[in-house]
Amino acid sequence: MPTNGKSIPEDRGSDLSKGVILALITALVSGISVFANDSALKLADATAYTLAKNLVAVLFLVVLACVFAFKEIKTIRSLSKKQLLYLVAIGIIGGGVPFAMFFWGLKLGGAAVSSFIYRSLFVFAGVFGYLVLAERPEPKDIIAGFIILAGNALLISGNLGFGLPQALVLGATMLWALEYTISRKAMTAVSIDPRIVMISRLLIGSSILIAFMAFAGDLGAIAQLAAEPSMLAWLFVTSSLLSVFVLAWYTTLRYLPVLKAASIFTIGGVVTALLELAFMGKGISLTAGLGLALILFGAVMATRISGILEALDHARTESRKLIFGVD
Repeated sequence: MPTNGKSIPEDRGSDLSKGVILALITALVSGISVFANDSALKLADATAYTLAKNLVAVLFLVVLACVFAFKEIKTIRSLSKKQLLYLVAIGIIGGGVPFAMFFWGLKLGGAAVSSFIYRSLFVFAGVFGYLVLAERPEPKDIIAGFIILAGNALLISGNLGFGLPQALVLGATMLWALEYTISRKAMTAVSIDPRIVMISRLLIGSSILIAFMAFAGDLGAIAQLAAEPSMLAWLFVTSSLLSVFVLAWYTTLRYLPVLKAASIFTIGGVVTALLELAFMGKGISLTAGLGLALILFGAVMATRISGILEALDHARTESRKLIFGVD
């Protein structure tokens, strides 16, 4: 697979193809998940709902690990102190603190600018990828980033003020971007299995959310969730989506540079908008439509059409091997 006139080793090309497919799957699942979560959050406390969803997702992942093998338990026992420190950092930086900051910020108001800040996560991911991992984006990736950022700007509507709510969301967004970078380093440089990373993130993050809710006196909101049959159904659906999301996303980070992965991930916003149009009748203005088109164009540009086709061809080949046992 050629890039900038130079051939890429076959294994590297295979990794890129896997990463692109996984990033596209992650974006699709994220778009569906945001749509489902928006509906569920109208019925529950945001922090309590997020905590419950994380805990159920952890249960799903642990059960999945037990079904396939007990390898994870042996792996956890054999982790070095350095690897454990990485996992603790990932859980704190990405799994607990930013969720508390994000939902606190949204509760205080100013959703218009806050939404733009969160959708710009890929920018911070690219900066941290450069600073922490020395990942140098290609010129086309930088151009794609500006196109996506312009598309996000066109989606802003309402109050454009910046205060404490937006500062909290900005802090949460930067922490998530940093955590993605640390997670990639943990999986590539320190050789931690993606499944261990995601389970640790959810477990440690959930512990922090429990402490946050206990401090705020909001633990009773969890009991209220359990008492609502409709919420239990929503929790099952959204926790299942979260499980698929973390499985796909953290494996994506193993194969793709952070900026490229995060840029493809922005397609999730387009998926959410289309679902809202199809199932809720939420219209898309001309300006918003142009913004969504720019986001989609930028994400595809970061991926490259040829990269998508090669990734799909790789997926077809691997599927044939899996199903029929032939090349």
